Amino acid sequence: MKEFLEKKVIRNNNFTLTLTLVVILAAFQLINRNYLSLGNIRSILNQAFVMGTLSVGIGCLLICGKADLSSGSIGMMGGLIVTFLINWGIPWPLAVVITLIAGAFMGALNAFFTNVLNIMPFIATLGVATVLSGLGQVFTNMQDIPVNNKSFWALGTTKFFNLLPLPFLITIVLLVVYGVILKRTRFGRQVYMTGGNANAARLAGINPKMISTILYINSGMIATIAGILTAARVNMGSPTAIVSYNLDAITVAVLGGISFTGGTGSMSGVFIGILLFNSFKNGLVISGLDSYYQIVASGLLLMAALILDFYREKSRLNALRSHKRVS
Repeated sequence: MKEFLEKKVIRNNNFTLTLTLVVILAAFQLINRNYLSLGNIRSILNQAFVMGTLSVGIGCLLICGKADLSSGSIGMMGGLIVTFLINWGIPWPLAVVITLIAGAFMGALNAFFTNVLNIMPFIATLGVATVLSGLGQVFTNMQDIPVNNKSFWALGTTKFFNLLPLPFLITIVLLVVYGVILKRTRFGRQVYMTGGNANAARLAGINPKMISTILYINSGMIATIAGILTAARVNMGSPTAIVSYNLDAITVAVLGGISFTGGTGSMSGVFIGILLFNSFKNGLVISGLDSYYQIVASGLLLMAALILDFYREKSRLNALRSHKRVS
């Protein structure tokens, strides 16, 4: 029994997540017969794209052994920037490109503070997040800014087969693309090596600071994608939009099997984590649970993800020690 738990529940993260997702879906369907209705599934997917998109960039950084607490704030700024540009008469495709460049710059700030000034990633990115949140409030005077462009709205409201929202489809595309990059390319292997052991990676000719710089810039651009899609979906830029999603995105990434210590994890696990987390939160909502309890439940889910991550890492180290003894 202990061996089964170690192999299937602790080491095989995707098995654990899939089993948990099935249990959650079945439980909430018993509580509310409309839980698995077409409309509610569409609602789950609509809610999932923000933290799902953020978790791609954050997940890559965690695998590399770094952290990012600024993605939500960068995404918020992305929504404001694209809104201002469109309202100034710039065609929305060009406005999106300019916003992505701005996101790359904001991500580069994180890289500068962590890699050049050698400030701890948690502290550096938290500082950037605080500054950006303040700037968003200053620029808007704490007011939502409507965006008047129907073709831009379509980016956030289009649905395929009356079920799959375009923003969530974009999230899936990002997960697939980055999943391939991480698993099938030389750069992806360098990311895993850097997160697993930065000193060993350095001896192998890899530049860990360059790898993390690329990933911080990448995370900034992905965060602005989340902000752009949010602005398109709600038809406005907001100084408070998606700022609070950062911890949820980290929860999804860790729940999906990406270790806080770096070097392990996959985008397939993150995808299952996205579905699990959002199905759980949606189930709490339709069950009529007070919003305060929903926050508590989200916190407990993060704690559960961290505990599972601890035992996954412990199991991996035990397996390595056993292998060395056999050798």
